[in-house]
Amino acid sequence: MLNKLAGLAASALLFAAQVSAQTPIVIHHIGPFTGVLAASNKESVEGAQLYLDALNARGGVQGRPVKLETLDDAQDPKRTVALFDQLVAEQKLLALLLPRSTPSMEALLPGVAKNGIPVVGPQTGGSFVNQPPKREIFTLRASYQKEAEGAIRLQHSIGVRKFALVLADDAFGRDTLINIDRVFKELQIVPVASTKVDNRKPDVTEPVRTVLAAKPQVVLLIVSSKAGSDFVKTYNKLGGHATFIALSNCSNNDFIQGLGDSARGVIVMQTMPSPFSGTTALAREYAAVAAKRKAPLSYAGEYGFAAAKLLALGLARAGREPTPASLVAALEGLGEVDLGGYRLHYGPGERSGSNYVDATIISTGGRFVR
Repeated sequence: MLNKLAGLAASALLFAAQVSAQTPIVIHHIGPFTGVLAASNKESVEGAQLYLDALNARGGVQGRPVKLETLDDAQDPKRTVALFDQLVAEQKLLALLLPRSTPSMEALLPGVAKNGIPVVGPQTGGSFVNQPPKREIFTLRASYQKEAEGAIRLQHSIGVRKFALVLADDAFGRDTLINIDRVFKELQIVPVASTKVDNRKPDVTEPVRTVLAAKPQVVLLIVSSKAGSDFVKTYNKLGGHATFIALSNCSNNDFIQGLGDSARGVIVMQTMPSPFSGTTALAREYAAVAAKRKAPLSYAGEYGFAAAKLLALGLARAGREPTPASLVAALEGLGEVDLGGYRLHYGPGERSGSNYVDATIISTGGRFVR
């Protein structure tokens, strides 16, 4: 009888272990699936899903599949926070992957710190996200400030002196402008025009008129891909001539499609290695997985793929039943991380991720080329 009971107990434990092994590790994404950022956000999330699908096909993390659940905040920071608070209250939130937009990330910071929720690969280059470093936030990319500085210095080196600024009227524009002003002052540049656009509901009519009147050589587009493409098309239609430079938030297929016939020659700064050239192991891995699913390649998709890969590395070290605290500790303990030719660095007081910045130009065929 005792042997029978012992056998039943062992079987019950084995069954419980098997059920636990099959229980998904659930990660959440809060971002815009409606509104002007919906298409580009979807590119990044689909890139992350490509990696997670491949990971799960290999057995997941410690035998458990990783499931990504998505919530639409409609590009509204207040809704972002409400969704976050709801997940915390329901004790469902292990980590956030790829939260989108600078204003939403700014709104999330207090709650993230209060509740100790890890955030992996936020889709923003706002410098305030990791300056000073926040223990829970693991950025992958260089800041918008570094991108803008690189663009200005490159153009200045070839003789450009007449710059115009088109700025998002939100945290994205304000944060990036801090370093733009610093670099302009250093180089003794006074912008010939500066105008603002509502990133959520872009109307570029007046901004285009303001910039056209100033006749700049270069227009820096510190705005969403929708606002940027609308501005370029309208500017060209009205007979303007300038070099347009957008930041990496526009490094998506949605931006190229929005530009249409005006795409050729637009410069876009990048914070990821090219997903098209195959010069890095990360790009080759991403391209191979995407090809199996017949998914289009993009910088945004590669960023999502890389963020999911970083998350998986952390989960593998966070214990069989990961918690927000164990995942933060695991990610922090990664130190030097090579995602395949794209190197990151984390540690106590260190959350800079990568400082990689490059410039691409949109070709006649609508591709980002170096």
